[in-house]
Amino acid sequence: MAGQVAALVSSHLRDRRRSLLAWGLPLGLMSAFIVAIFPSVEDSISKVVGKYPAGLKEAFGIGRLSNVEQYLHAEMLSLIVPLALGYLAVRAVGSGLAGAAESGRLDVLLSAPVSRRRLCAAGFLATAIELAVVLAISYLLTMLGSVLAGAGLAAGPAAAGFAGVWPLALLFAGLGIVACAWSLRTSVVTGAVAGVLVGMYVADLIGKLDPGFDWLRYASVFKYYGNAIENGIEPVAFLGVTAAAIVCAALGAWLFERRDLSA
Repeated sequence: MAGQVAALVSSHLRDRRRSLLAWGLPLGLMSAFIVAIFPSVEDSISKVVGKYPAGLKEAFGIGRLSNVEQYLHAEMLSLIVPLALGYLAVRAVGSGLAGAAESGRLDVLLSAPVSRRRLCAAGFLATAIELAVVLAISYLLTMLGSVLAGAGLAAGPAAAGFAGVWPLALLFAGLGIVACAWSLRTSVVTGAVAGVLVGMYVADLIGKLDPGFDWLRYASVFKYYGNAIENGIEPVAFLGVTAAAIVCAALGAWLFERRDLSA
């Protein structure tokens, strides 16, 4: 079983090898640019942000922007990177399951024979690896930008900031498998889970802006995402979200095994 899953993971990663650079390079270069320009805009940014309402700064995780770590979080790690990686996760899972069904590859794989649960497990594991590689590329390019510009970005906090995105994105891979048990159309799976991703972000934002709606945040993974680049990775939240992602993937595999593939 382990050998078969490993072979499926390897095949999935080969099929999606271009996406590692297609996602890692743009995110990394954009983060590198943000870090590189910080020394030239530090004074003006700090003055402008100091005039923002406290509630607004807290809602968007802006802080004082007095150092490059805070600036990187505000510009990239608070919104752009999590949303991009969450979308990448569901696209990766969707291409391996719904995409395979649309192209006819799923019937070939199941006649190998390969169990549906193993296909789901392989897709989930391959996506976890793909997300880690994209985040690693982004981190390395960001650090390169810091070195070249003399921005002084600390390697440890930056690594924590990018690593903290991994479980959040992985949760949407798990939800993607659940969606594949409902529909075998890639566009439907991607659209549905991407909608949940954006909805969770909006719910968390509303809860931050209006204390009366704070209860909405408990339904959003962004409540547990935090600010790892400044505060470090919170082990309970990191492991908790990872566990939730695995549970969703297991539930999706169970449902996928029972769905009618001809429907």
